[in-house]
Amino acid sequence: MIEYFNEDCMEGMARYPDNHFDLAIVDPPYAVGASDGKFGGKSNHPSKISGKLNGKNYANHDKVPDADYFQELFRVSRNQIIWGANYYPQHLYHSGWIVWDKLTTGPLSDCELAFQSINKLVTKYTSAWTGFNKKDGSGQSKIRVHPNQKPVSLYLWTLQNYAKPGDLILDTHVGSASSLIACYDMGFDAVGFELDMDYYAASKQRLEDFMRQVRIDNIMP
Repeated sequence: MIEYFNEDCMEGMARYPDNHFDLAIVDPPYAVGASDGKFGGKSNHPSKISGKLNGKNYANHDKVPDADYFQELFRVSRNQIIWGANYYPQHLYHSGWIVWDKLTTGPLSDCELAFQSINKLVTKYTSAWTGFNKKDGSGQSKIRVHPNQKPVSLYLWTLQNYAKPGDLILDTHVGSASSLIACYDMGFDAVGFELDMDYYAASKQRLEDFMRQVRIDNIMP
């Protein structure tokens, strides 16, 4: 079952007891912005990029998580995978890492880093992320519904390597719903939160379209 709420994740997590989720896979706003051309942590804005997407001008209004967010995240989940964790070292402890090598160069990072609490190892996922409205490595469409959207294939790889059968998954900042699509595709129950109404509507539609197509594929001869 996939449960997806248009809600502040802090209010949502407060409803759950300690260690309710087996694994949290989250991608919160980073403490760096692209809207003013400042990269590498030189800006105090979160990472919601500027410009227009589907006719909407996106402002930098996502709240960068603070200590209270991380305390609550660690309370409700047994293990965590946190993308952009290199921007939050003050809130984390020594553990393992995931490196996503995007096979790109330019003003933005060539790779993205995620903290993972499962073990002390560093693992690498290599996959180019070169555009939208195409197919990624999972065969899923790269329809862009969020400026900082990650591919479904990245979440499929993450679940394959870090989740156990029967795990309940949490995503506090769903964004494009790539994480929830991967969970549904692999049969994991998941709970997700997205505060922004426009992101929520677009990503919920993306998720429902995927779920509908899977059902159709399963009943066709």
